[in-house]
Amino acid sequence: MRFYIVYDMIKTVIEFINDPKTDKKQVLDLIRELGLKGQQDADILQLYMLIIRGLQFLERFGLQEAFKTYFKTHREDGLPYTIMLVKELRDHIPLIEFRVNWQGIGAFRAVFFEHQMNEQQILFFVKAVVKNRTFDSEFERIVQETESMYSDFLTHPEKYQLNLVGDGQID
Repeated sequence: MRFYIVYDMIKTVIEFINDPKTDKKQVLDLIRELGLKGQQDADILQLYMLIIRGLQFLERFGLQEAFKTYFKTHREDGLPYTIMLVKELRDHIPLIEFRVNWQGIGAFRAVFFEHQMNEQQILFFVKAVVKNRTFDSEFERIVQETESMYSDFLTHPEKYQLNLVGDGQID
């Protein structure tokens, strides 16, 4: 009989932040919208499925693993798909970018931050956009909004109606 001791076992939870100004979860709403549009468009469906698989990878393996390991999955046609799923926003630390690209549709970007609580790694997804250019003013805007929300979160976490067990299903 073998016994294994596991150190630093941290559960990762993805939380979609409720924007106190709009009372909406903008990232979750955008993902759901892509899922609905994907019912009519195969390319949008492909982007949606890659986002879902990426979120599952992030929740299963955690942020530290996602920083050092390429996310490898398959496209709906069975061909491989590989991407570095997360990236630090160097000029906006501690913000992080969740990244999924699909030709013809664009690049899904969600901006989030990490918060440690007890033995949980909570990834707070704040804002998202599908961009079509490397530099995108809409992306820059959501980064600024996420920075503001992060500062507000540190000061007034009670405003964000957190359930800290994850938001459950996307659809």
